[in-house]
Amino acid sequence: MSNDKPTFVYEINGASFANLINGPRSYEDNLQRMVSLLGKSGRSTFSLSRLPDGQDIWDVTRESLPSVFLQAAGTADAMTVEWRRLEQDGTERLYTVGHGGPRDGEPPVTIDFLDGTAHALVYPDEVFTADEAGEIFVHYFHTLTVHDRYALRELNLTTPTP
Repeated sequence: MSNDKPTFVYEINGASFANLINGPRSYEDNLQRMVSLLGKSGRSTFSLSRLPDGQDIWDVTRESLPSVFLQAAGTADAMTVEWRRLEQDGTERLYTVGHGGPRDGEPPVTIDFLDGTAHALVYPDEVFTADEAGEIFVHYFHTLTVHDRYALRELNLTTPTP
């Protein structure tokens, strides 16, 4: 695969996906800018996925997009960051990223997105500004990981049975 072939795709509001480009700004500047636009012009979610080696955007459909990703939702002033990763045992798990802090009771902070039709419940240390979230995305772009200075809280995505 050539070095100039895009290997990352991003999604806005889960409705469209495109190549992450290196121009007119750097990849890093483009990532930070896209995260900073959350809450403006109908943008409230942003997701970044690495494509498998040898694939480009024309090789994937919405259904075949990678299932591991980094995503943010909310506004530039208050957003949540989540990381879906493949564990060593082969299972995929979704985590909310935070700074680490008390976990007493249910998460008290509501982050609204998608024009208020969806929300995430997080703890106060799991609320990020666009600047810090942008740094998390840049680190992910280079390493496919979240920096170990952050705490991860696994999200349970199972539906409760009545």
